[in-house]
Amino acid sequence: MYDKLLTVSDAARMLGISASTLRRLEENGEVKTFGLKVVYTPGGQRRYLADEIQRIYAQVGFAGKIGFGQRAAVLVRDVTHAFLDVGSTLAISTPLDKIALHRLLTQAGDHQLPRIFTKTIYRADHEFSRLWGKKFPSLTVLKDDSYLNQIDDALADIPFDRCQETCYISDLHHDDLMGYLASQGIDTLILAGATASGSIRATAIEAFQQGMHVILPREVIGDRSKSLLDFTLLDLNARYADVLNVEDVLAWMAEK
Repeated sequence: MYDKLLTVSDAARMLGISASTLRRLEENGEVKTFGLKVVYTPGGQRRYLADEIQRIYAQVGFAGKIGFGQRAAVLVRDVTHAFLDVGSTLAISTPLDKIALHRLLTQAGDHQLPRIFTKTIYRADHEFSRLWGKKFPSLTVLKDDSYLNQIDDALADIPFDRCQETCYISDLHHDDLMGYLASQGIDTLILAGATASGSIRATAIEAFQQGMHVILPREVIGDRSKSLLDFTLLDLNARYADVLNVEDVLAWMAEK
């Protein structure tokens, strides 16, 4: 029944309080200050309903809707063997609906909307790449010609309009991507891929700051745990983007 549950630390971070304060405010299975129910796992750990925290956000002025602009591009990040193959040290552990992503990209192509693919690349001669590799050593396997950095088979037949490599966290840190989007009349970015808490989040925030409408179809975004995915999408929806179902995005495209 409760398919979107947050941990104590995630819920506390969302509410702007400490985890210990959140625990202390609990009384008879409810955090009365916020009107927030507490759900206990079979192991006795506290969990909180993401939908209720979303309601709290809305009450204090977050989580408005920005909607779509006039013309969109679909930007896919790191749907590669490294992030999708079971057994890879970088693999996400949440479902990413490859069929839905293929449908999304196919329909975008049918409506002449640009489709962009970005993969993370590690370069030992790149200053930031070395720095990121020190913080996240698993990234060092992402060499340009490695099997792990090849596009996932599910998207192999998609003729992307632009394929790019980046050593950076945000796709928009690429030298000329914003210029390309401007040349195509793009004011809306539909983001997909991995990971929600990493590159997707960084790109969403930077795109929003550049004046873009940012759309996140939840079924085609993954992360390394369900709680991390739910927390990140909840926070992005509250502050910088609209989190929608894939069917809602497809319906918008169909109307264009």
